[in-house]
Amino acid sequence: MIGFSFRQLEYFVAVAEHGSISAAARARHVSQPSVSVAIAQLEEALNERLFRRQVSRGLELTSAGTRLLAQARDIIGMAIAMNQKADTVQGSLRGNLSLICFQDLGPYYAPRLLSSFRKQYPEVEVTLFETDLAGVHRHLSAGKAELALTYDIGLDPSLPRQVLAELKPYALIATDHRLAHLAAIPLHELAQECLILEDIAQTREYFLSLFWAHNLQPRTQQYTQTFEMQRGLVAHGYGVALSCTRPAGDHCYDGTPLLCRPLLEAVSPQKVVLAQSGMMHPSPVAEAFKSWVAREIAVGAPAGPSSP
Repeated sequence: MIGFSFRQLEYFVAVAEHGSISAAARARHVSQPSVSVAIAQLEEALNERLFRRQVSRGLELTSAGTRLLAQARDIIGMAIAMNQKADTVQGSLRGNLSLICFQDLGPYYAPRLLSSFRKQYPEVEVTLFETDLAGVHRHLSAGKAELALTYDIGLDPSLPRQVLAELKPYALIATDHRLAHLAAIPLHELAQECLILEDIAQTREYFLSLFWAHNLQPRTQQYTQTFEMQRGLVAHGYGVALSCTRPAGDHCYDGTPLLCRPLLEAVSPQKVVLAQSGMMHPSPVAEAFKSWVAREIAVGAPAGPSSP
């Protein structure tokens, strides 16, 4: 006899995704006690502790919880697939999708993709996460997110992925910078400046590697926590920067303009990908989203970061 219910598995997955009982309850539109009781009953039925409480990070999966998460997703996915076979009308897809986005890249793609996807599949609920590259990798490897919209930096080579775009790195400088007259900027000139970098390990190493490949080392470095702080410092002449993503308007938050220039050297573009977790079989909703994204990108929507 099976000692747990499908509903308990659904609540377990919700808590694993959101990291807390309260957030999971809000996402599932149920009371917190309902979720708490379901998790307690599931742990009792399996005789396993599924979560550990971290003071600063909420609930985190134990090793047993990590194993169960992949299995629970597969069970839920198979149930949804069986239900879908009984109803093949266009737009009738139901279920949940957990999508994680690299924080600097998500705003360029996710809003349009998710909005158009919801119009086509209004009964699909999407759980959206935003984090740095390390967080993207953690969510995928733990099965906390099915799909990730991210740069192809540091991903497990075995993870399935589809390339959405290829973006070339470019330089950001102030409008009155000494290099502003150049149509393309050489790396050796940028190396003489204060290089402003986002304090994200993989991102930082990627941009520094462009200098290292030419035996260059930036004179000084300044670290920021956000892309917009980086752009603001550049616009006000504090230093220079490199980026692959580019908003539609070349202004920082306070309206000060900045210049974006291609690099003089030939450098490899950075790939934007939709990556899939290897911890579970893809659900029908995930497969539908992947196909939807492929169609939307193929016809040119949404527009990604502007080319420098």
